[in-house]
Amino acid sequence: MYKFFENIKLAIRAIWGKKIRSFLTMLGVIIGVFAIVLLIGIGEGVKSEVTGQIEGLGSNLVFLTPGAGGPGGGQGVQASGGIAFAPEDVATIEKIVGVKYVVPVAMVPLPISNSKPVVPSAMTAEQIQASAGTSSESESMFYQSSLMAMATTTNAEYAFTGNVFSGAEYGRMFTEEEYDSGYKVAVVLSGALKQLYPNVSASEVVGGSIYIGKEEFEIVGTVESEDEEESGIFGGQGQGLSDIVIIPLTTAHEMTDSDNVDQIAVTVEDADKVDVVKEEIRIALLETHEGVEDFSMLTQDELLGMFDQILGVLTTMLGGIAAISLLVGGIGVMNIMLVSVTERTKEIGLRKAIGASGIDIMIQFLVEAVFLTFLGGTTGIGLAFVGSIIMDTQFGFAPVLTIQSILIAFGFCVVIGIFFGVAPAIRAARLDPIDALKYE
Repeated sequence: MYKFFENIKLAIRAIWGKKIRSFLTMLGVIIGVFAIVLLIGIGEGVKSEVTGQIEGLGSNLVFLTPGAGGPGGGQGVQASGGIAFAPEDVATIEKIVGVKYVVPVAMVPLPISNSKPVVPSAMTAEQIQASAGTSSESESMFYQSSLMAMATTTNAEYAFTGNVFSGAEYGRMFTEEEYDSGYKVAVVLSGALKQLYPNVSASEVVGGSIYIGKEEFEIVGTVESEDEEESGIFGGQGQGLSDIVIIPLTTAHEMTDSDNVDQIAVTVEDADKVDVVKEEIRIALLETHEGVEDFSMLTQDELLGMFDQILGVLTTMLGGIAAISLLVGGIGVMNIMLVSVTERTKEIGLRKAIGASGIDIMIQFLVEAVFLTFLGGTTGIGLAFVGSIIMDTQFGFAPVLTIQSILIAFGFCVVIGIFFGVAPAIRAARLDPIDALKYE
């Protein structure tokens, strides 16, 4: 034990004696550990956000999408332009025993603005959409193109109470009368609210108006949520679930001249019978679709499993990429340790002359290499914590730094120190004391 602490003392003395060189040597390790811990933390943070979002939707939900791609998986109407549910599918699901609410959803592919756009009257809906996000001094054609209009029914308020409509609510959801009559009314969620009216409170926006394409909509309700980074379940266009303006499905059908439904959310009365009701829905739709299973169905557990698998792979990939920089840092440690052995040849010869064994010399240099990577790792972890705080305060997203990722980083540091420190340590241990003392 005495020799171990003596080697630690010698390592500190050697590192402190060459402060700048030691810092530059540790820099590769610092960057590598910083990247590993922070990138894994970002992956875990995204996983936590998505998991919380899905769990908030409720365990009694079943999601249906056209094709076989799952929610936002590229098989829906937005991606293909030709696959969608028909109103008859919605009616079929509503008749199934155990179904509480059926929420059909259609995404309206038109840009959204807080002021009336000036566009040529002959422009089609497709041309308006293509111009989204552009601006001109002569013609005011700027749109909030990152937003999406989601058309649905009044049931949406009940089906998504734990998620979409969380937070302070002002105004109201559109009524059955407004829905049946196809009124141009809208409910603006928190993310969309911040983009359309960044300097106006949610309560003041109610009664105002927005434009979807060229059509003016009255804002009848808003939702002001503290969570600005909600993940999208519907849409498949990269929007967060709060970056949405909700309008009546009947109104959207009139605007787009189509009665198709892109996706359907079903609320089951008893959460314990979700799988049973899901199978009944599948059988019923197969009958109406002439035996062709051209749709996908996912429950909350299946959604969680799918996202968990995807994000797990993503986190592993991010950590693996970051580990490459740590390996580069380890090579730098080995190079400097080899230089150190050459510079301290006389010191090694003197220690051997007064009784130090080759094992003692090897352990001394091995401890020095590990201590160097350990210091770099500690600094890198500290910087990762600072980085996570900055991301949380500046961008509203907090990476989740787990004990597991920190232990993995420390473990890598020790392994890198031993692996890349062995060769210089063995070289030092094999030096002949007589030749070492004569070395100039």
